[in-house]
Order: sequence, then structure tokens, then C-alpha cells
Amino acid sequence: MKTVFNALIDEVIYPIPEGLVENVLIRRGLDFDESFTSELVADHRYIGALADCLYSLLQSINFSESDKSIGALTDQQRKALLARINKLYGSIGEDEVVLEPHPTVYINC
Repeated sequence: MKTVFNALIDEVIYPIPEGLVENVLIRRGLDFDESFTSELVADHRYIGALADCLYSLLQSINFSESDKSIGALTDQQRKALLARINKLYGSIGEDEVVLEPHPTVYINC
């Protein structure tokens, strides 16, 4: 049987640290080894945990130099992901999140 831990990792798709998933489960009051069931899918704790894990992807580092960009997500993907995250948070009555401007470092300007 699949655990809630495995379900979160599978649903996020992109690799995230297992420790982060464990921390989210603890914060949301979910048991690491709890069975993933159809009832749990609709549980506010699971929906919040999924949104928290997806939000961690938005906090990943992006590097840009000239016309080259190295990072996990494009700006368009980040916006789409943010919309999904805010829909999840909104469905459980939690505040939406916003993308904060990131510091920019210019080299050889």
C-alpha cells in the first residue's frame, strides 16, 4: 500500500528532498507511514501538504546570464505552478502566496 509520504513525492514529480516532505508532513499533522487513501486525497492536511511541497519548487534557485538560464523552472512554468498552488491553498481556506522578487547579481556589466 502507498504511504502519504510516497504519494506526495509522486505527485510533485520533480525531485524534492525527502527531509522537506517529512517536515511538511509533521507541520500538517500527517503520519509519514499513513496509508494513502481516497479519503486522504480530500483531507485539508494532505491538500496543504501538497501545496507546501509544490511551493518549495518555486523557491528553487534559478541562474541567468545573458540569454542563458539555468534553473528548475521557466518563468511561464513558475506562474502556472503558482496558480495551482494558490488554487490548492484557496480550496482549504489558506492565504495565497506570491512570488517575491529575487536578488539579481550582474557580472561584467
